[in-house]
Amino acid sequence: MREQLKGHETQTTCWDHPKMTELYQSLADLNNVRFSAYRTAMKLRRLQKALCLDLLSLSAACDALDQHNLKQNDQPMDILQIINCLTTIYDRLEQEHNNLVNVPLCVDMCLNWLLNVYDTGRTGRIRVLSFKTGIISLCKAHLEDKYRYLFKQVASSTGFCDQRRLGLLLHDSIQIPRQLGEVASFGGSNIEPSVRSCFQFANNKPEIEAALFLDWMRLEPQSMVWLPVLHRVAAAETAKHQAKCNICKECPIIGFRYRSLKHFNYDICQSCFFSGRVAKGHKMHYPMVEYCTPTTSGEDVRDFAKVLKNKFRTKRYFAKHPRMGYLPVQTVLEGDNMETNLQAEYDRLKQQHEHKGLSPLPSPPEMMPTSPQSPRDAELIAEAKLLRQHKGRLEARMQILEDHNKQLESQLHRLRQLLEQPQAEAKVNGTTVSSPSTSLQRSDSSQPMLLRVVGSQTSDSMGEEDLLSPPQDTSTGLEEVMEQLNNSFPSSRGRNTPGKPMREDTM
Repeated sequence: MREQLKGHETQTTCWDHPKMTELYQSLADLNNVRFSAYRTAMKLRRLQKALCLDLLSLSAACDALDQHNLKQNDQPMDILQIINCLTTIYDRLEQEHNNLVNVPLCVDMCLNWLLNVYDTGRTGRIRVLSFKTGIISLCKAHLEDKYRYLFKQVASSTGFCDQRRLGLLLHDSIQIPRQLGEVASFGGSNIEPSVRSCFQFANNKPEIEAALFLDWMRLEPQSMVWLPVLHRVAAAETAKHQAKCNICKECPIIGFRYRSLKHFNYDICQSCFFSGRVAKGHKMHYPMVEYCTPTTSGEDVRDFAKVLKNKFRTKRYFAKHPRMGYLPVQTVLEGDNMETNLQAEYDRLKQQHEHKGLSPLPSPPEMMPTSPQSPRDAELIAEAKLLRQHKGRLEARMQILEDHNKQLESQLHRLRQLLEQPQAEAKVNGTTVSSPSTSLQRSDSSQPMLLRVVGSQTSDSMGEEDLLSPPQDTSTGLEEVMEQLNNSFPSSRGRNTPGKPMREDTM
């Protein structure tokens, strides 16, 4: 069981099992992976194997959950309940994989991880839905089977799911990359855009069924893209490709294989690709195709035809139509293709000049004939590109923080209006109000808004059960909430709420 460990030399408190601390430290060597979706998935794959959840089938997980009668998804689980269920899971795994599973260690490690993800406030409780989301996400099963199971947990008895329930599922899912410090790469902790995207995909229906949810998930929405990429990482681990890497000369290529659709017989291994290495004039924005399993003859012929077609396309075409088929989501957090952002701006200005009848613009620097560059010049240009990409990441993170601050300010303003309204009504009616909390108790519509405000403010530090269950003592609870809000938000209305700092990407 995870317990509070004290270091005698440093006099610090550690909440992680020593083996879990070693595991987290070992994940640091994956920070050089350039693309966030793959970086997160590779970290989770290492975590999945350390917890032996890659051996757990979906049916075995469901049997253990049913055995412990974990059907009320909005109910909290305490430490003892979590340990009992994990012990059942790992006892069965030990029977099937005696040499791979150490039951006491696995229970301690998995408990440690679940609490780190879903109990950052150290309350000793997590919701049943959170427990299921964590276990099922990392178990061994087909991707769509996981989607169906998770959707069923938040669907009503009629098999439909509304926006609120879908939001709870996505919130629990995004906590998994958040615990690794990667949440900014998936749109931040705000899951409202993903919920809106799903229901817009369903033509703004009030509720969606499982089939529509599965169709939407096949598009790999940004907040959930880490899960399908995790499955591709797992599939590519043992893949052996009969090809040689054109950069490091590894042969055969093990893991992911990246084949160029611009040059014939140009392949890159996953180590070179993730680190951004190129050779023989190949550019990162050239189209490539990813293979996590060995290619078939049909795929070879198809790729040959595509390379042949791309041979007749110009450099400008590839700059305007970057094809990132190997990356399921292209976000500004990873740094935009600056040469393509520059080309678009040039085209826009050129059209404006032509429309106004002005003299034509000179060609941009990348289109002008270039003189031979010295190695020093090439290094400076490469460094400038890296700095531009880093600037793009920082600006994107700042935008996320500003958006979160605006949402919190809007919710705080609404809460103040709700608190002031009963007092205004009392003055008009000639009555007195003992406290804002007693007025809010009489308002059925104000309590859900209060819960949403508090949940948005403290979603990273409180259990999800607080977002679902009604307050046990509204009068005293509201006074505590107001005291926290007053301490967190100054009386000045114009000041932004400081956002949670986000991790810096390793370039």
